[in-house]
Amino acid sequence: MSTPNGPQGAFCVGFTGVSEAGISLQQQVSSTLVDHRGLVEMPAYAVMAESVTSGAYWYSFDEPVATVQSWLALTAGARPRVGDRLHAVSVLAHHDAAHGTATMTVTNGAHDVVCSGVARAVRVGRTTEALRAVEKRVVAEPDELPTPPDVDTTVSAIDPDWDGRRILTAISRGDIARGPLCELLAMTVEVGDDPTMTVEPQSWMANPLGAIQGGVIASIIGQACSLAGQAHTAPGDRYTLADLSVFYFRSPPVDGRALTLTTSTDRVGGRMATVEAAMTDADGTRYVRAVANIAYERA
Repeated sequence: MSTPNGPQGAFCVGFTGVSEAGISLQQQVSSTLVDHRGLVEMPAYAVMAESVTSGAYWYSFDEPVATVQSWLALTAGARPRVGDRLHAVSVLAHHDAAHGTATMTVTNGAHDVVCSGVARAVRVGRTTEALRAVEKRVVAEPDELPTPPDVDTTVSAIDPDWDGRRILTAISRGDIARGPLCELLAMTVEVGDDPTMTVEPQSWMANPLGAIQGGVIASIIGQACSLAGQAHTAPGDRYTLADLSVFYFRSPPVDGRALTLTTSTDRVGGRMATVEAAMTDADGTRYVRAVANIAYERA
């Protein structure tokens, strides 16, 4: 895989626009962002959703300051497709010197709402030379978005007679492809009572503070929740990651240590399930927690 130029480059996000109406970003949905089913889910546009909400607060300061996301909640609408151009707009609902709360909407080219959300960012005291050198660049005239990274875009045919656990077992054994998004995120899957994923953080995932960028975290833990939802499908069932709430506890460093995503199931019904995921390292440090609703179309 080629090395993407930062989180937004990896997810083909760009064209920062700032005005009195809020902050905006755009994203080109490419085949590098589909999951093992060949579908575009919330983890594919989580980097844009997190970036535009945290950016709404960051751009409220005159000078580059250190801000981090503390909470992000997303709910899905129309499913995007490969080739779509997505447009995200975020507006500060409240902010002061310590906190900022922003709302967010993602739409497609047909002006269908793809996702709605709300987030809280906080100002922190730490800084780095990289952060101090950041230029608050605004692009007034969009030209081209970043080129997709060179990722294995193989999507395997899935046996329609397999249930979700059989599908996850095939992914973990390498019998079928894990999907382009998992390739991009360097995510592997293990199947136990509940699925467990491992991520090897890549250098492109880092923010100017040297930690995994908040949108990449949302993509990683959102994909873990999606795969946990897959575990509860019967043959022929379809599912969608419908709602995702991400709670950021600590900033996971990009320093070579692997991260583990453990999942658990709160409930499973005919139409909806609720799952949880937690991100930890080998020492047991807990970085992030997420709760997600999975919507099912039962066969």
